[in-house]
Parts: sequence; structure tokens; C-alpha cells
Amino acid sequence: MTRKTLPWFETLTDSAYALGAAARETRTAHQAAQAAVAQYDLDRVRLLDGEITVPGLFTPTRPHDRAVMGIGKTLQECRNRMERLATDAALSYAYGTARAILRVLDGQEPPRIELRLAAEGHLSIPAELAPIPPAIAGLGRWCDNAKFDKARERWWECDSAGEYASHLADQDYLADHEATEMHQALDVAQGEADAAYAYGVLAESALHYALLGTRARHTHP
Repeated sequence: MTRKTLPWFETLTDSAYALGAAARETRTAHQAAQAAVAQYDLDRVRLLDGEITVPGLFTPTRPHDRAVMGIGKTLQECRNRMERLATDAALSYAYGTARAILRVLDGQEPPRIELRLAAEGHLSIPAELAPIPPAIAGLGRWCDNAKFDKARERWWECDSAGEYASHLADQDYLADHEATEMHQALDVAQGEADAAYAYGVLAESALHYALLGTRARHTHP
């Protein structure tokens, strides 16, 4: 059997696995970038006092300061880029796999997961899944359904916190308690990529569960 002749449910689960692999790769890269930035935290690095003279500059420069700060800035830019990649990959994994489950439970036979991308290449969330995928009926007998519901609730908390923080940030004036609430909401919203990834892991398992009947019919027609 070649890849072209694989049944639709095999290529569909391959899609989910590939999205999960992409999410794991970018998570690892983001964690490595975070560790690299921490290594050049100015509170941890002892800057040396030596100076050099550079023709054209009126004051001496400190080469160690310049190197450490240059490295730190470059690594921060890399960390921010990796964070965006990791977040986009986690969201693609979660939304894409959830949509595949819904299509399968609706009786459709999608050969692969379908994602919609915006002009700049970022994920475009389907309207029927916004702001996060709905609770999925038809999984009640699945052993991890309760965990799946909890993962969805956690994702919802992170997404809602981000929306609330954005709402407060748009205000012309914030009282002290509102500023505190905004920072607390931002802290919660920072967990959205992890929450979406955790949801995606369970969604991939849910997809396999949703396909059990299809696999059985294919094996024993």
C-alpha cells in the first residue's frame, strides 16, 4: 500500500500527528531560546570594567558591556520569534484537530486536516471554532473525555484573560485595581499556548477514538 492509496482516516491521523510534532518542535525551540536569554540576564552577568578607544567616538566604550547587551538583544528577538512560532503551532494543532473531530462525527471523510491561513501566514481561526472550539458531543464514552473538557476550560480561561487584558489596555485611564487586574490577566493569558497544546494532545487522542468505528469497518467489512 502506497501513501496515495492509504485510506482517508490514515492520512487524516497523519495530519494530526504532524501538527503535534510541529508544536513540540517549536515548544522545544522556544524553551531553548528562553534559557539562552536567561543566561545573559544582566542581573546574573558580571560586566567587566575594561574600556577601549574607538576612533571617531568621544568616549571610550566597554567591549564586554557591548557584547553582552548585543547578545541579549539578539536572543530576546529570537525568543520573541520562537514564542510566536510556538503559539501559532500550538493553536494550529488544537484548532485543526478539533475541526477534524467535528467533521468525522458529522459523517464526513476528510483525508487531511484543513487549516486556513491569513495573508501573513498566521492561523485564521474558523468562525465556527472561535474563540475556542465548542464542547464536542459524541465523545461521552471516551475514557479521557473529562480530561478533554478540563483542557478546554483551561484554554477558555487563558483566552478570556487575554481578551480582558486587551480591553483594559485600550482604556484611556485605569484605576490602580484595574491595572492590577490587567497584569494578573496577562499572566493567565501567557499560558494560552501551553493550554492549546495540552488540548491538542487530547484532541489527537479523541480523533483516534472518533475513528474507531471507521477503522473496524475497514478492517472487517
